[in-house]
Amino acid sequence: MSRFEVYWEIIPLKLKEVFTISRGSKSEVRNVFLSITKNGITGFGEAGPNTRYDETAEKVVEYFESLPDNFFDLIEGADEIQNKLDQINSKSVQSAKTAIEMAWLDWWGKSHNQPLWKLWDAKSPAGPVTSYTIGLDTPEKMQEKIRNAEQYPVYKIKLGTDRDREIIEAIREVTDKPLRIDANEGWTTLDQAKREIEFLSTQNIELIEQPMPSSEFYTMTKLKKWSPLPLAADESFLGEEDLREISEGFHVINVKLMKIGSLVKARNVIESAHDLGLKVMIGCMIESSLANSAGVLLALKADYVDLDGHLLIGNDPFHGLHLDASGHVILSDRSGLGVHK
Repeated sequence: MSRFEVYWEIIPLKLKEVFTISRGSKSEVRNVFLSITKNGITGFGEAGPNTRYDETAEKVVEYFESLPDNFFDLIEGADEIQNKLDQINSKSVQSAKTAIEMAWLDWWGKSHNQPLWKLWDAKSPAGPVTSYTIGLDTPEKMQEKIRNAEQYPVYKIKLGTDRDREIIEAIREVTDKPLRIDANEGWTTLDQAKREIEFLSTQNIELIEQPMPSSEFYTMTKLKKWSPLPLAADESFLGEEDLREISEGFHVINVKLMKIGSLVKARNVIESAHDLGLKVMIGCMIESSLANSAGVLLALKADYVDLDGHLLIGNDPFHGLHLDASGHVILSDRSGLGVHK
């Protein structure tokens, strides 16, 4: 019986421009790419560790090294991967777990010579319109970024500074397109959040992501009752939280594979969230077309999409994820996740 050959490597993904949010800046990220090969078929997975959640490329590699040599040979279905991982290593490195499951699913789809979106019974490979992120910078530089990204129909604007209004006013000088706002926990008091949202409610804003720190959930419940704009949980929602409780503070949850650790779990969470009246955004870290294709697989059942990580880097090692002329994310008809090197 043939066995899986397993290989991984750290690849620095270079951002086209320095990417700044309220917590800091970066010019590259070190993602870890996993490949598993059996019977001439290779499945690929990607881990995008984020220091906000105490993860690094080195911790991902350590997690991969903790796997038994025959781990993938014992897997019969994606539903069992997470339980087996938890039995092996109680330490949680969510992005590593995501990469492992992603690689197996990609291999499984390829072994059936079918795209995963068909195997998961999606009616179409087209997801919602994705936003394109404009990182923090001077108002003039952010205007320039908008002009350089005129092909995208919706922009996600990073805020959470002491000059947020100045930034939005500058952006509105160059575009009237819908905006999504991500404060990245940058507004620290209820009064500040209300002042900013009151202003933003006049600026054609679709939603506001994580206006306040995740530690301020009780304050968020007050803000939600008042807010004229939908509020989305990002840092406040990792994947284990009680969705009923989350719905008291937010209208939307941002599901990111690198936070939740599993496509299978994410798919179940989307269904449960919708049952409770919560809307769902599928987001990403800075990732390649590989991980973003896995995100699009989930986005086929979501309400909002923010899967632009592959658009922000200049050395994407994978190809095959597309946007149509209207900005909808489109999976290919290739087998597995549909992307290739």
